Amino acid sequence: MSHLLSPLRTVLIYFAAGVLWILLTDSLLQWLAEHSPALLLGGQYAKGFLFVLLSSIMLFWLLSKSRGSVRRLEMAYIRVFRESPQPMWIYDRKTLEYVDVNDAAIHLYGYTLEEFLNMTILQVRPKEEIQKVLDATRFATTGFQNFGTWKHLKKDGTLIFVDIRTFGTHYKGREVEIVSISDVTDKHIAFEALSRQELLLNSIMNSTDDLIWAVDDRKTYTAFNNSFRDIIHQYTGHEVHVGDPLLPGANEAEALRWQQYYDRGLQGEAHTVEETRELNGIGVSVAEIHFRPMRKQQRVVGVSCFARDITERKQQELSLQKALDRYDMVSFATSNVIWDYDLVTNSMHWNNNLATKFGHRKADETEDWWERHVHPEDAPMIISGLKLAIAEKRTTYAAEYRFLCADGQYRHVFDRVYISYGEEGHPIRMIGAMEDIEDKKLYVEELQKVAHMSSHSLRRPVASMLGVVGLINKDNLTDPANLPLLAGIEKIAKEMDEIIHTVADKCNRIFQGVEDK
Repeated sequence: MSHLLSPLRTVLIYFAAGVLWILLTDSLLQWLAEHSPALLLGGQYAKGFLFVLLSSIMLFWLLSKSRGSVRRLEMAYIRVFRESPQPMWIYDRKTLEYVDVNDAAIHLYGYTLEEFLNMTILQVRPKEEIQKVLDATRFATTGFQNFGTWKHLKKDGTLIFVDIRTFGTHYKGREVEIVSISDVTDKHIAFEALSRQELLLNSIMNSTDDLIWAVDDRKTYTAFNNSFRDIIHQYTGHEVHVGDPLLPGANEAEALRWQQYYDRGLQGEAHTVEETRELNGIGVSVAEIHFRPMRKQQRVVGVSCFARDITERKQQELSLQKALDRYDMVSFATSNVIWDYDLVTNSMHWNNNLATKFGHRKADETEDWWERHVHPEDAPMIISGLKLAIAEKRTTYAAEYRFLCADGQYRHVFDRVYISYGEEGHPIRMIGAMEDIEDKKLYVEELQKVAHMSSHSLRRPVASMLGVVGLINKDNLTDPANLPLLAGIEKIAKEMDEIIHTVADKCNRIFQGVEDK
């Protein structure tokens, strides 16, 4: 029966009934004219009266059915509006007051229907967006419109982000907007977090002079930092863009080599290579390049690349190697014990003279080993002296101390130290040359004994001789009284000669010991 609600069907039914009425009543009037002419006029009146009566009854019935159908259709639409899981509301375009709000919107915002109907759409907006809302509604048009993402406030003050779509129409005699709302807060927060991550990533990538780039499994660029873009443009003249294929090499051999680098990465191999090339106006440049496969669900989807200029490091390594070569040559040419202490790694290395001089076949590669072999009485002075030299930023330090040999005996050493500092002024390395001065100390002690002997043993006869000489009659050397004095001088001279021979023998023995060493 609901199909009768169509206006066309209503007209068709009325037309069919009218045609049927005409056919039936005209046949009846013709019969009356033939059999009862007196009743013909009354029959015509009755026909008109009954036609009007029956038409009115039929129109009333059809219109009642049509109105009921419209009401049911309206109720169905209202039910769809109210029970829709999509938050929706209807507001008056002139007053901005809510006309109706569905259950999903009531649940989302926390207001009751009665509270909504006493509000305007401005009351769910932050203050800073009210003017923006007024401008948007002022230029709203009939029909569908997508207003994008807006900020809304729930009843409890919670800020949410929603996508707004509207449809302008008429409802209950008023110009209204039907608004469909999609809560995209989680999506917006995720997008904001992703944007911050991308900004942070870009900041990190572009905060270095090193080159960073990535290619996908089709060997096209998917990302790169400013340093990579600038260096490519500087040396090739090409402006690289995301999605571009790999740039060709300077020659076929170079292109093939780089293709192999990327292929190894796309096969899942992380590897590092060094590339050396001659650059106009710069000279030889060396780069260290890292290739790392990028995986998605265990499948390699690209290669991330990182390149660093290591020309200076290579030059330093070359200089260091030359220094080490010189160090080895010095080690062969000297009998000193050479040590090298890396303060960054806390590692200490000794040359072979450590075994030759002090009998230690193997030493721990730490500073602690050296400290344990310094005489306990000397260690505090030596360590504090080194610390003072470092605090004063001195590059040299020298000290004498006793060092423990493998046989348990201490020997005197003289240690000369060179201190190297890093860019920030912190000590990074110390190199020392330890000289064994034990024998030299003994020689000095012996010479001190000889000096003592010379000064004390010779002093008495010299003093005696000076006294006797003072008694000689210098005006008359033939004076007989001078004879005993001359005999005394002779005796004193012999005594001095014996002392001198003794000193000479001791000196000879000392010098002989030096030559033997």
